[in-house]
Amino acid sequence: MLRRLPLLIALVVAVLLPVGTTASPANAACSSPQLSKITVARSTVTAGRSTTATVTLSCVPRTRKLVAVKATSGIVVPSSVYVRSGHRTRTFTVGTRLTAITTRGSVSATYNGRTVATALTRRYAYCASPPLSSLTVSPTTIVSGSATKAVARLACRSTKSIRLVVSTTEGTIAHSSGDIWILRDRPSATFLVTARARTNRLNATVKVRKAGSTRWLSDSFVATANPELCMPSSRATSSVIYAGTKPTTVTLKQPCALDISRYVYLGSSNSHVKVPSRVLVPAGKASLGVPVTVADGTSVDTPGNLIESLLSVGPDLGGWAHNFELSVHPGLESTALSTWMDDNGTRNVGARVKLGLAAVADTVVRLESSDPLLPLPSSLTVAKGDSFAQTTQTITAPPEDTEVRVTATFGSQQRTDTVLIQRNFRPGDPIALSKQTFYGGGRAASFIDIGRPAGPDGVTVTASSDSSLLTFEPAVFQPGQTAGGLVFDIAEVTETTPVTLHLTTSEHTYDVPIVLQPGLAAITLPDRATSDVPFTGTVTLTGVSAVDTPVPLISEASSFKVPSEVIIPAGETSATFQGVVHLSSTSSGVVTQLDAYLGRLYTSNDMVVSHAP
Repeated sequence: MLRRLPLLIALVVAVLLPVGTTASPANAACSSPQLSKITVARSTVTAGRSTTATVTLSCVPRTRKLVAVKATSGIVVPSSVYVRSGHRTRTFTVGTRLTAITTRGSVSATYNGRTVATALTRRYAYCASPPLSSLTVSPTTIVSGSATKAVARLACRSTKSIRLVVSTTEGTIAHSSGDIWILRDRPSATFLVTARARTNRLNATVKVRKAGSTRWLSDSFVATANPELCMPSSRATSSVIYAGTKPTTVTLKQPCALDISRYVYLGSSNSHVKVPSRVLVPAGKASLGVPVTVADGTSVDTPGNLIESLLSVGPDLGGWAHNFELSVHPGLESTALSTWMDDNGTRNVGARVKLGLAAVADTVVRLESSDPLLPLPSSLTVAKGDSFAQTTQTITAPPEDTEVRVTATFGSQQRTDTVLIQRNFRPGDPIALSKQTFYGGGRAASFIDIGRPAGPDGVTVTASSDSSLLTFEPAVFQPGQTAGGLVFDIAEVTETTPVTLHLTTSEHTYDVPIVLQPGLAAITLPDRATSDVPFTGTVTLTGVSAVDTPVPLISEASSFKVPSEVIIPAGETSATFQGVVHLSSTSSGVVTQLDAYLGRLYTSNDMVVSHAP
């Protein structure tokens, strides 16, 4: 039986592996594997706990391979691991350090010049008695009389609030709204440390510990001298600034220069006028530049008046020492291009720039054309007191349609406009009729749209037809016109009749199909009607139409109530409608009529309306 065991194993393998099946390349042995990936068992780990990571090679090495391992701060891994021969993977432990805030990091592996990585998130942890991990003071240099911010952080969070004990250098004071606590479920506490105003430099230290603990953490800052009189007190630039996409720098002067850098705090009385909350004045400087931003497109608060604001400066937020008046002009509002042709066929293009308000001084707006077809001056000057300037340029009709763009620039503002300058009409260009259905028995009119301006010599369109039902007048387009009227007479039509118009311009003829429909033969009312009693009227065609024919009814008297339209169905020659007339008590025997329109106006017979007996 034991001698047959190898044979039985071979038979089982033969059954389980179909013919042609080989071992997976990933599981095959190799001499030069590549690093395939690194994974972690859990992508999020509570800080202080551990998980595992696994590195995977592309195939099974014949000898063990050393893989370098790294991780971001707060994640602990070995510097390297071995993937043993005969194995594709190696799993190792990943530890995490405590943290009071959720932090995203990564674990990476490097082998044979290839590095792979995977993300690992440390979720903040809770401790029964968490220690303080750090104290940070920022900024580390302040002007005495102002405050710096101190942040005390825990190594992990607590389910109970923790009271802090704070100690500071003489001449400074730490304060908050009450005792300083790190509240439960919070990672840190922030409090302010103020240095009293002084005339010399102070090196200050802030220390903090947990109540009941003897372990102190500390950080330091410098409080510089604070001469209250050395504040910006005059302006070196104009009080008028302009809206735009970039800020305008307003230069303020100080009566003295400090030997230290300091912040000057700023405020604006108008929400449209934006200034930073503070600006750093470098040591040795007796002036500062304040970037003032008014959004492009801002409109004036009061029509005709500039936007007014007060720029306030002071040693701290709200402690204003001086106020400066600012006036804001909305600047460039728009630019526009327009084209037209005079009676002689001369092409003209007008360019116009408009300010959002009358100019407070002569204002130069730069112009740029995108195409030599439209030569523009390099600039337009809007005179003081005006709000716009414009120029007119004569151009030559282009050989092909050309889109031209003008760009107007004023300061950081830009406005653009485009215009399509069309070439002149040429015989063979597409044309169109404004309508294609007409009714017999009268004069008809339609517009011919040639789509492009007629040239200096104009365009004449001669209309004809193979049908004797139509009589035409020529259509003439004056120079520059793109549409002209086509007028023709139509004889009576007794049925729907397709007709082809032949429209000829110079040597080119266009065949345009139209349809002639039977016109209105009559609108008939009864000879007599009674006030407030419905009556029946009839509209009748001259023949049978292949489509429904809508006939509008028109009554100028408010007392004459009829439907606005009557539909004569396809295949019918007439349709009836109902109406009613209301007479006042003082009226009797009133003669009235009703109009209908179908290609032209038709008037009914007289109808006498009286009161009921």
